[in-house]
Amino acid sequence: MPLTMAADPRRVPRGRLLRTSSFRLTLLYAGLFVASLAVLLGVVYLEVRAYAVELQDEIVGRELHYLRRAARDGGPHALEALIEQRLQQPLMKSMRYLLQDRDGRVLAGNAPAQAPVEGRFWFHMPKGDKPHQQRRVRAHGLRLEDGRYLLVGEAGKATEEFAALQRALARDMGYALLAALALALGGGALMSHLLLRRVERIDRDTRAIMLGDLSRRRPVGAGGDEFDRLSASVNAMLERIQAQVDALRQVSDDIAHDLRTPLGRLRQQLERGQRLRDPDALHAVLERATTEVDAALRTFASLLHIAQIGSDPRQARRRPLDLSTLLETLAEVYQPAFEARGQSLTAAIAPGLEVDGDRDLLGQLFANLLENAGRHCPEGARIALDAAADGGGAWVTVADDGPGIPEAERERVFRRLYRLERSRTTPGSGLGLALVEAIARMHGARIALEENAPGLRVRVRLPGAAASPSARG
Repeated sequence: MPLTMAADPRRVPRGRLLRTSSFRLTLLYAGLFVASLAVLLGVVYLEVRAYAVELQDEIVGRELHYLRRAARDGGPHALEALIEQRLQQPLMKSMRYLLQDRDGRVLAGNAPAQAPVEGRFWFHMPKGDKPHQQRRVRAHGLRLEDGRYLLVGEAGKATEEFAALQRALARDMGYALLAALALALGGGALMSHLLLRRVERIDRDTRAIMLGDLSRRRPVGAGGDEFDRLSASVNAMLERIQAQVDALRQVSDDIAHDLRTPLGRLRQQLERGQRLRDPDALHAVLERATTEVDAALRTFASLLHIAQIGSDPRQARRRPLDLSTLLETLAEVYQPAFEARGQSLTAAIAPGLEVDGDRDLLGQLFANLLENAGRHCPEGARIALDAAADGGGAWVTVADDGPGIPEAERERVFRRLYRLERSRTTPGSGLGLALVEAIARMHGARIALEENAPGLRVRVRLPGAAASPSARG
């Protein structure tokens, strides 16, 4: 299925915007915010309403208490006279009074007759100037000691003002909720749009990478937000992939270059064997062909070994080992081989060096360095194997006075199948130092190729190595 490049990230389809996780999350937060605001405004509304009612109850209660005490102190007809007197006062226009006898007949007041209700309550009565409209009255009624019913209510300007305040508050709360919801949705849409634009840019770059453009990198801003950290991680991943692809390409080229010659010789020998009739000559040709095949198989086995080591550094069986004993054993094993070539090997190994590592792999590392030195040095060359503690680690040095490696080639020799031009006529596959580098990287070691004037000095620093207590004692 062909891949197509992403559309312009500045233009985000509306349907896709509404399906984004950021917009849905914004809707959730908007709903929670609006619900919280509604609860808050509702509490404010109820508190204002309760305060208004409480104030009215206080006014009515004081008036009722005053009239009740006057009825008790002034006799049976004093209360009617006092109510009529109160109705004549301008400050009492908002008050409503009702005094009824036991049979429900109105004795005094300006409120309509009604069934006696004791305690605080609301009732409605027509407005004086607008009979078709009802006025809400907050009242308090009680039964007097002589059986009469007394009601006092408040229905003046204060009640109307509180009612208007409640209506305005309810209206404003509705507007506030709508405004909050609109702002939340608008802000969520804007935030989702901005986030989606950044995601679209990442999608565009990843699609370009999928099409083979491994050189593309994500820009990393100075803000250090989540997208910047993601871009930095993606760039690091791409660097690693690019390095692996380059290494694979280099290995492929080196395999094609280095195996062409032995495979060509193998073909020539097999063609020559087809023309031979002498069994001894044919047997010699087959032996040489077998040698060529074995060399190719060793090359592929070495490549597989390096790949296995580099694929998972944790696979090494790392445990404490005596590095001094390991190096002394290698010196003893390789001493006769160097002498047979007319070369000399000297060892200066500090006793009691310990390191945490895989004994077999570390043995292969230093064996490869020794073999590499002996293979590329002429007769009479001197090779030195030194090891010493260095703070929290240990330096192991393999030095020779041979032809050395040019400084410009020292980084390249760690590539798989890479060989110097002067070494292509000597036995070897170009994998020795590549294997050394893989084992060293697995153990967290550092390798340095230095000038020995003349020759080459290879220094390997292993972390975690130190002199044992017996050596320090």
